[in-house]
Amino acid sequence: MMHLPTIISISILLNVIIGAFLLSLYFLRQQASYLYWGSSCLLFVFAQITASLRVFIDFPLITHYLADLLIISAPLAAILGIHAFSQSDKKYHKACAFVVILSMLILLPVHDSPLNQIITTAIIAICFSYAAFALRKLQVERIMHLALLKLCFVIHALIMLLQFSLLVLDYQDIIDTDLTHILAVILISHIIITTLTAMIWPLMMFLESEQVLNDLANRDPLTGLLNRRSFITISNSYLEQANHNLTELCALMIDIDFFKKVNDQYGHETGDEALKWVAKKIKSQLREHDLVARIGGEEFAVILPSTTQTQGESLSERIRLAIHNDRFFYQNQALKLTISVGIITHKSGTNNVNELLAEADKGLYKAKSNGRNQVVTMAF
Repeated sequence: MMHLPTIISISILLNVIIGAFLLSLYFLRQQASYLYWGSSCLLFVFAQITASLRVFIDFPLITHYLADLLIISAPLAAILGIHAFSQSDKKYHKACAFVVILSMLILLPVHDSPLNQIITTAIIAICFSYAAFALRKLQVERIMHLALLKLCFVIHALIMLLQFSLLVLDYQDIIDTDLTHILAVILISHIIITTLTAMIWPLMMFLESEQVLNDLANRDPLTGLLNRRSFITISNSYLEQANHNLTELCALMIDIDFFKKVNDQYGHETGDEALKWVAKKIKSQLREHDLVARIGGEEFAVILPSTTQTQGESLSERIRLAIHNDRFFYQNQALKLTISVGIITHKSGTNNVNELLAEADKGLYKAKSNGRNQVVTMAF
């Protein structure tokens, strides 16, 4: 079997490093989730240290009572970290404080008896079960990391339930088996999974923070589509590739007809929801490799790589009809929205996407002049 003191020493070292790293991130970014999770790591460290003192001193108030309160506090801090990420930690402060105080009152009379470990194990199992449940509220891009974190909490809860069951059976003399080795394996599993969980959280939070920063730089915050700067950058690479491969490429300029009336008559909140609805409608008709962005108030731009003029016109018409044949519903209001589309097909020559979009914009202007709710093709 693995050497328990070695496992504990490695766990303490890793949790100190992770905890210190998370606290430094908190002071740098002022995100409460880092503070709670860093505190969770350090509480687990102190719990291991105080519990390990049993080998050297006979002082149950520290080696049992304090150690158990610390080990209960560690998952509670992690739970606050989860809620802090979803901006809902404040209403859970009192609940977590209540659990700690209740644990103090329950454990104090039995801190030097076998009931101490049974009660502590039950509370920890409940904490980890709730932590797995609380993760459902997290909205993250990388689902795999979230699933892995949830799996760690579920396994942890199951291990604690197993330990609880064994301790109860042993306490009631239902089984005669010596549980020393089994409980040692459970303890090692507890330490390893806790450390693994502590490592997954900062990785997930860091990747999510980077994703948020990337989205802020490259995405329109309202619709989630690319913004103009990012669209132009990527479109230029598409254009270079089209020139290199001698393939055709279509550019579309799309504008919502009479959108000012929507804002004036129904309010800007309705207008924002209408923009998101139109953005989804446009995206639903595009292929995976097509590029779409919101580049102005109610104006969208699309790049269709490896697309002929006929294919581009057909796709543009599908987008127009998807919006024309449906209604936008918001707060019991049913609005009929339409779009005008200008399209240009690029065959070879210019490497400037802005020039291509300017030509497509001329088609958009003609579509509006001709009565709106139509697609107009321009010759390059």
